[in-house]
Amino acid sequence: MRATQRNHHRPWSVGLFPVGLMVLIATAPGLTAQESVQPDGSAAVRVFLDCGYRCDFDYLRTEIPFVNYVRDRLDAQVHVLVTRENTGSGGVAVTLDFVGQKAFAGINNRLVYFTSQDDTNDDERRAMAQRLRLGLVRYAASTALVDDLDVMHAVGEERPQLNAQSADDPWNFWVFRVDFDTEVSEEEREVTKEFGGSFSANRTTDAWKIRLGLNVDYEEESFELSDAMTFMNISRNNALDVRFIKSLGDNFGFGFGGSAVTTTFRNQDLTARVAPAIEYNFYPYSESTRRQFTVRYAVGLNQFNYEEFTIFDRISERRVNHSVVVSFDRNEPWGSSELAFETSQFLDDSKHYRLVFFGELDLRLFRGLSLSLDGDASIIRDQLFLPRRGATNEEILVRRRQLGTDYEWQFQIGITYTFGSIYNNVVNSRFVGSSGGFVRAY
Repeated sequence: MRATQRNHHRPWSVGLFPVGLMVLIATAPGLTAQESVQPDGSAAVRVFLDCGYRCDFDYLRTEIPFVNYVRDRLDAQVHVLVTRENTGSGGVAVTLDFVGQKAFAGINNRLVYFTSQDDTNDDERRAMAQRLRLGLVRYAASTALVDDLDVMHAVGEERPQLNAQSADDPWNFWVFRVDFDTEVSEEEREVTKEFGGSFSANRTTDAWKIRLGLNVDYEEESFELSDAMTFMNISRNNALDVRFIKSLGDNFGFGFGGSAVTTTFRNQDLTARVAPAIEYNFYPYSESTRRQFTVRYAVGLNQFNYEEFTIFDRISERRVNHSVVVSFDRNEPWGSSELAFETSQFLDDSKHYRLVFFGELDLRLFRGLSLSLDGDASIIRDQLFLPRRGATNEEILVRRRQLGTDYEWQFQIGITYTFGSIYNNVVNSRFVGSSGGFVRAY
């Protein structure tokens, strides 16, 4: 039941064991990987694993059977909150916060592991199991199961490496990505062709974040109408963006960048922008996996070239605008929340502006009951690009053109209630990924 660690994972831990230590949790002979601790095994620590759909729960329950997994955080003695952040190498930094509850209240810990863009799903779940096993041993060692646990130090080739330094990296932290996709579909009266591709180059260090990105998308649709006429819809959406962001201490960041965009949906033959920006985080960026409260200000020069004359009788124009974005994010054992407010305005004409409000809340109210709220609302006064001639009925139906509007909003609410057994230890993979013939076929 030993979890091996590939060398390209970059381990880092806080407050439990030194870097370079790997743990082997050995259970008693009568407890195998396929035999979870039974619900009446009161000695086992009750754990609530809070990592959403990105965890292979069956694998983790199978590999770490010396705890009792529960389905509600209020029943747990240890709440494991898993958060993720993208890394400059194209991988992910995964943070596991172990929050002690009940008898373990105040006994908390944090472990982090890193994945690379080349890791398979199996690599990632092995790394997750290794860190989860390592973190839970602290609590299990305080129970009657202590005699069934052991620790082993990895040596030689199995010992994990420390974080790579630029001198060790022939690419100097640059990561490149190329994508291409195409799709063709046809029915008797409809034909659709779509081609797309992207290229990105990213370099991320503690001091700098650099990004160069290119996206190309072409879509062609042909419809045979009831009057034997054919309607052809062609959409192009292409974008180039460049960003340079400099870290300034624990709370500040300064950036400069630009973009070039062409989009038939917004009547833009070519829109170019250059803009500097500054951001302040009221919390240190080192706490970003759990909480962020940022204020960002940007001012930019925009050159608009339109495909058709706009409602203001312009085929091209140059405008300067500025924007402010305020965002607050939290990830806690009780749930997660995000609130954001954004405003932008053209400096040469203050009546052209936009206000955007966004909010998201996932809240565990009490045992078994969860509430999710998601909504945004915008006041829109800056649609300079609307074509003078308006949109035809066909263009409206296929959403070829952005329509004029003074506002937009959307709201979603969801409630989930679960009741029954508090335990969630059993793994049964029969009929996984198949309807099994039990549901109606269409």
